[in-house]
Amino acid sequence: MRGTRSDRRPGRPALGPLTFDVHIQEHGRTRYVVRGRHIRGSFVVIPEAAKGGPVIPETVRVQFGCDGDEDYWRTPREDEPFVHNVRVHGWTDGIDPDNPPSGWYLGRYAVNLRDNGIQRELPTGARRRTEAVVQAVVRHWSRLPERAALVLAAAATRAAEYAEHEAELAARHEAKAASTQAERARVRSRLNAVNGISRRHPRPRGSLRPGWMPVSLVDDKGLGMGTMKVREVEFSEALPGAVVYEVEGRRLAGRFTVGCDRWRPQPLPQGVRITYGHVEDASPFRHEHPHEPQVFGVRVGGLWDCERTGKITAASPGRLAANARTGVRARMSASDAAERYCSAVLRALALHYLARPDRPALQLAAAQDNVLSQRAGAREEMRKLREEQRRAERTGRCHRRREAEYRSLAGRADSEPST
Repeated sequence: MRGTRSDRRPGRPALGPLTFDVHIQEHGRTRYVVRGRHIRGSFVVIPEAAKGGPVIPETVRVQFGCDGDEDYWRTPREDEPFVHNVRVHGWTDGIDPDNPPSGWYLGRYAVNLRDNGIQRELPTGARRRTEAVVQAVVRHWSRLPERAALVLAAAATRAAEYAEHEAELAARHEAKAASTQAERARVRSRLNAVNGISRRHPRPRGSLRPGWMPVSLVDDKGLGMGTMKVREVEFSEALPGAVVYEVEGRRLAGRFTVGCDRWRPQPLPQGVRITYGHVEDASPFRHEHPHEPQVFGVRVGGLWDCERTGKITAASPGRLAANARTGVRARMSASDAAERYCSAVLRALALHYLARPDRPALQLAAAQDNVLSQRAGAREEMRKLREEQRRAERTGRCHRRREAEYRSLAGRADSEPST
């Protein structure tokens, strides 16, 4: 669709008389050929149909010069404006046609293009006059009777492309909502399991074996390291389901607390957790415990937790952590010999604990003691997942609506305003 209109009207006093030759072009573009004092050239008004922006453009972009077949980053466009003998190159965007800005609003892509292709900042005089002309052109464009048709034509030009983009975004958020819903179902199953554990009758624990028992120690290569004596001291009151062991051996004396790994989000705790010393506080952040063992004359601390008990043998895992106490709340890595010896002790105690016939009863005791924390954690996780799912569903519906609007515009690409 093409047409020409001539509109002679006096400009503001700062501009002087201006002549507008208005050419309605394809894809909703409107070319203004402007002539006036110290100014000549073309300004093209283009409704901004941007990806991710409003479906029906609300702002316009003013391009300096006409389109062609060249790369205009460093090449001048056809009929670019000359203002005070300065060639204005590029464009300015984000202009509200019903309330165009005034004063120093040209975008960073409005520049002076030299003959050698170098871009420079516009001089102040040329910039201010260009801004005034752009404002006058946009005001005139906003009153055109074809304005609505031009906006629709610009929106329809890339509607099919934008519809595909919105469809991709909608599918992405719908997939996220589906995965979140599946995660909610898993957390709900965990919560149901926790509630079921809270209603189970406690199972009777076995009795402690107060006598000393010899336990063999093996290094990570399967070589023997002697034996140690192990005695069960008490069931831990701070950590139900855990047993406190006292050990004695060559250059070894002290206590260890051995129980289930209750700090993971599992209804029935699995694995094994061994803490150096006698645990009297359920907090997992305590820095030291009483009766921490002495190894080679050095007090050692720390802990070891293992989720997969099936992989524990007398020789594996290999090196396990052992920290030497150097002061109050201060520690450093133990020597290689002490670490190697402690690793053998930890593996032997883990196997000794896992061999208890009442281990299922100890697991249930640890689980029931942790019901309130597990239940609160599961409910909070479900709340967050529910909010995340709702956000994804809302966003997906929004993108589907925008996709439908773009597809309704796609058929207008060949139906443009005419004069």
